[in-house]
This record gives sequence, structure tokens and C-alpha cells, in this order.
Amino acid sequence: MGVIVGGYRLPVANHKKTHKPRKPQHHLPKVGTPENDAYRLKRSREDVLDFGLMHPGNGLLTKILGGLAVIFVVGMIVAFIFLT
Repeated sequence: MGVIVGGYRLPVANHKKTHKPRKPQHHLPKVGTPENDAYRLKRSREDVLDFGLMHPGNGLLTKILGGLAVIFVVGMIVAFIFLT
């Protein structure tokens, strides 16, 4: 990172200030305020709804894993029927 002057790259002392952060910074409300209570309630609901989910998409890996799971379940049912 640096400034290019005349074809040469010069170092910049405050390069950390010029970098874009990897993740956007989210403002958190102060503790004990109604905004904090609303934020915590919203986050806890999101956590309950997202528990154990990996947000499946339309990718090939998701379809392969789904197919393998179906084959496994059908195989277990067939094995259970033949063993009893």
C-alpha cells in the first residue's frame, strides 16, 4: 500500500486509516436502554431461528449432501424392515 509518484511506490505512514475495514462496524446501543433491549431481543430471536442451520443455497454441494442424506435414511428404513 502506498502512493505512486513518478512510477515509484512511496510508503504511507497512516495506511491503517486508509484501509477499508474487513467487516462493517455496527453501532451497539448503550447497556440498559430500550434500544439495547430491542437489539438483544432481535438478536436472540435470530439465534433461535438460525440454530443449527447453515443457510443452504442452490449449490451443488447442498444437493449432493441432501441426496446422500435421503439415500442414508432410505437405507436405514430398509435395513430396519429386513432385520425385524
